[in-house]
Amino acid sequence: PLSLGFVKPYLYNIVLEKNTEHEEESFGGPTELVFKEVKSAAASSNNENRIVLKDFALAEGAAETGGVFVGDNLAFVNGIPVGAGCRLLAGCGPSPKLHEVIKMLKQYTPLALTFARAQAKQTSTVKTYLTSSPLSLDIESAYTFSIPAADYSHLGCKFVTGMNGVDVVVKDMSGVDGPFQRQMNASKQPFIGCKLESVDGEVVPSYVNSQLIVNAMKRRWAANDRVELTFCNEMHRDALCKVKSLDG
Repeated sequence: PLSLGFVKPYLYNIVLEKNTEHEEESFGGPTELVFKEVKSAAASSNNENRIVLKDFALAEGAAETGGVFVGDNLAFVNGIPVGAGCRLLAGCGPSPKLHEVIKMLKQYTPLALTFARAQAKQTSTVKTYLTSSPLSLDIESAYTFSIPAADYSHLGCKFVTGMNGVDVVVKDMSGVDGPFQRQMNASKQPFIGCKLESVDGEVVPSYVNSQLIVNAMKRRWAANDRVELTFCNEMHRDALCKVKSLDG
């Protein structure tokens, strides 16, 4: 009788792609991948490098890449005035509370946010993010700019209520999960701890270091809006080889 056995593959292939339909997702990339260089223990290896995925690094969020600074005031969310923005439009009523603004940010996708920043002549009166008030920020003469974001999880900044109890002010910045991490986690494959075998079908040479690999990925990511990676789970591969040798 014929007896068949099946095992999960030890090679993991993934194609990572930019979302070119949304300009607001043009952050992150190959720099999200944290590699370590491991010298082969084999006697015949001549100290060859193995490039192993150690971890993921957080990417700069849409706020940071869009030029938002700590202390900037959020004025409009998808055209809806909030905080200092309510002082620009007569008859728009009081500003939503901070928790209501956060709820708005989580509901809308994509996001188009307008921020206001004090002009140079005003900066001497703006000491910290908590000093935002009708007196410390003249919204009508402030510098305003807008940024896009796919959704709240891509934004990468935290807000606080100004001392006037109304304004919505950027308190600090934080990293976000970039497209590489999101797509690789969604594949459900255990990439962490695996050796990088190839980039766009080209085998990774044993003499290169991790920085050269990341630089090559960055060029291909910028030129092609995609990159294909193949990883090898060496522990799984070696276990399969031992089973095969026992069966032989």
